[in-house]
Amino acid sequence: MIKTYLFLFLTIFLLLNTKSNAFAQSSAKENRATTLIYSDSLDAVNYGIHLTAIDVTNKTIKGYTDVKLVSKVNVLEEIKLELAVLTVDSVFVENTLTQDFIRNSDKLIINLPQALNEGDTVNTRIFYHGQPFVDPTGWGGFHFSGSYALNLGVGFGAIPHNLGKAWFPCIDDFHDRALYDVYLTVSNDKKAISGGLLTEITDLGNNYSTWHWKTEYTLPTYLISATTGTYSLVSDSYAGLQETVPITYYCRPADTIRVAGTFSNLKSIMAVYENHFGPYPFERIGYTGTPGSLGAMEHAANVSYPFSGWTGNSDNEWWYAHELSHM
Repeated sequence: MIKTYLFLFLTIFLLLNTKSNAFAQSSAKENRATTLIYSDSLDAVNYGIHLTAIDVTNKTIKGYTDVKLVSKVNVLEEIKLELAVLTVDSVFVENTLTQDFIRNSDKLIINLPQALNEGDTVNTRIFYHGQPFVDPTGWGGFHFSGSYALNLGVGFGAIPHNLGKAWFPCIDDFHDRALYDVYLTVSNDKKAISGGLLTEITDLGNNYSTWHWKTEYTLPTYLISATTGTYSLVSDSYAGLQETVPITYYCRPADTIRVAGTFSNLKSIMAVYENHFGPYPFERIGYTGTPGSLGAMEHAANVSYPFSGWTGNSDNEWWYAHELSHM
């Protein structure tokens, strides 16, 4: 009976949320005529996002992103990407430095030395730095709070709502899906978390290390994540319908004793979802604490979950159940 009530509650909740999202998507469609849809001509296959410096004092980031792209059309003469606010330092096309690009508001237009035809592949590398974009609503974008830095992939004031562009150059719409390698460099007293699975932590020898996360499933830009700060890891696993799924809880050190009580019903909720909607589709179940007034966000396999939700009891289980339902 409990499972039945839970299923009914979640179904109603998701239906209401779908209606709200449908309205947002309708608004986005109305703006399609005046918005360039870059995925009409290009498909981003893989992003290699390297944040080599995350400065919480000055609230800046520095790094570069490798983008592997495939043309969807014949005679494609330029690459159109989006990158909000940040300064572009240099651009490479197939390992060759080029000055033939235009920075226009949030757009980065790179003229190609040779036109592409349908199915052709091109690799680019863009270096950039600066204070990243924050949505006018104060929620989405790339945020700093104390010793913590993180992105929130949806901006309620943006149309479409994607804000991958806040921290890396990309095709920033709901249509395009890619694989990701995320490299985050932080001091050794911090941890750096993203989606997918942690493949390696490379000690750079200067009290800094680079954390490499890799996705096995394609995602639109708003669902990939980056979070850095003072965290402790609590690990668990869930015996799913198809395989055992790792669970990671990255929380403040003081909150480790609250993890078990906070997420006491997570596995039961997962069982309800799997029984009704099928096997869990991502590499891991992940929750990472977020500071201040920043809300929860359904980044794939790495949900941003506010520190206020780590209570040690089940009072807020609806909250993490909702974010998990997005998976």
